[in-house]
Amino acid sequence: MSKIQDALTKIQDSTGRWRVEKRLGQSQTGSPIVAQMGARDADDYGDSRIVCIDQKALRNAGLIAPEYHQELLTNQYRDIKRPLIAHAFGRRATHIESGRIIVVCSALSGEGKTFTSINLALSMAQERDHSVVLIDGDFSKPQISKMFGLDGELGLLDAMENPEIDLRSIVLRTDVDGLCVLPAGRPRTSATELLSSAAMEQAVGELTSSVPGRIVIFDSAPLLQTSESKALASLAGQVVVVVRAESTPRDAVAAALGSLDDQKAINFILNNVRPGFERYGDLYGYGEKADESVKAAKSESEIFA
Repeated sequence: MSKIQDALTKIQDSTGRWRVEKRLGQSQTGSPIVAQMGARDADDYGDSRIVCIDQKALRNAGLIAPEYHQELLTNQYRDIKRPLIAHAFGRRATHIESGRIIVVCSALSGEGKTFTSINLALSMAQERDHSVVLIDGDFSKPQISKMFGLDGELGLLDAMENPEIDLRSIVLRTDVDGLCVLPAGRPRTSATELLSSAAMEQAVGELTSSVPGRIVIFDSAPLLQTSESKALASLAGQVVVVVRAESTPRDAVAAALGSLDDQKAINFILNNVRPGFERYGDLYGYGEKADESVKAAKSESEIFA
């Protein structure tokens, strides 16, 4: 049994249902917990439930840092998010078209992209002027949907296939102020076509335009293992490629970058570095620097140790 499956088993109750159970504005004691969300994320939600994020379960599954590393990780993600936010809104930086849509991906599985997506979303949700919608875009392995207890819930693919479902109406608030989540939905063989459709582009655009300051983060599948991730990357203004230190083959990184549009703002996060570096992740390359890294990777020069 995997660590994620083990964590899920330990926190489920006898009915197998968990987390998506509290009503908007009520905690288990009945006290308000999300009343302050309205100012930052005032979209019209059709679902009154909220998702209770169990950070202990996420920690047990290895999707957030252990407590003794939490302060270190928090500071690192502050560094990582800052240029992404700056370019998304053009604040003392070049404004990137569709920069509020960020796709987190990797070349292969096991690189830490879901870890990155969750921690980046949690960090961005702490911003006073911004809110985040975290979307599970890994349809073959929807870890976010599973860890947040959203299996079987309507999700992204359901809304893309059924035009009667308003994507905004199935976005669920969480008990983390400023953070919402959208599950993957039921897997379909036509997922790539649905994600490449004009309806998808319009729906994602409405997610960002309907709420000032909102950022959309997709946790995508590995670029070299599915075609859905490339479809999502084409929608994004900013792409974050997670690379596992001293593990990801150079050729795999080069092939993954070769599948992306050269004109995209491509960022690299080096994950799981040696203890001597004292860092969980580092942001590599942005704008011109990213272009240089992409060119170097495609010419098979060594950009990663």
